[in-house]
Amino acid sequence: MNKKSFFENIRREANAALSRVFDKVEEVSKISALKLKISNFTRKIKDHKTEIGEFIVSNKKKFSEFPEIIAILDKIKLLEKQIKAKREQIIELQKREEDKTEAKEDKNTSS
Repeated sequence: MNKKSFFENIRREANAALSRVFDKVEEVSKISALKLKISNFTRKIKDHKTEIGEFIVSNKKKFSEFPEIIAILDKIKLLEKQIKAKREQIIELQKREEDKTEAKEDKNTSS
C-alpha cells in the first residue's frame, strides 16, 4: 500500500467517524430541545393547576357542595396555622437571642 492510498483511507475513515459524531450530536440536540419543550409544557400545566387551586381557595363557598375540596381546604388552613405558629416561634427565639446578646454586652461594658 502506498502513502497516497494510506492517507486516502485515513481521510475516508475520519470523514465517516466525523459524520457519525455529527449525526449523534444532531440527534442529542434534537432530543434535548424536545425534552426542554416537554419540561416547559409540564411547568405550564403546574401553573394552570395552581391557578385553579387559587381560584378554588378564593371562592370556597362556591365549592361547598364538594366535601373532597372542603377537606383539602381545611388541611390548607391547618397548615397555614402551623406556619404562623412556627414563624411566631422564630420571632420569639430571635428576641431571646437579642436579649442574651444585649445582656452580655451590658455585662461586658459594666465590668
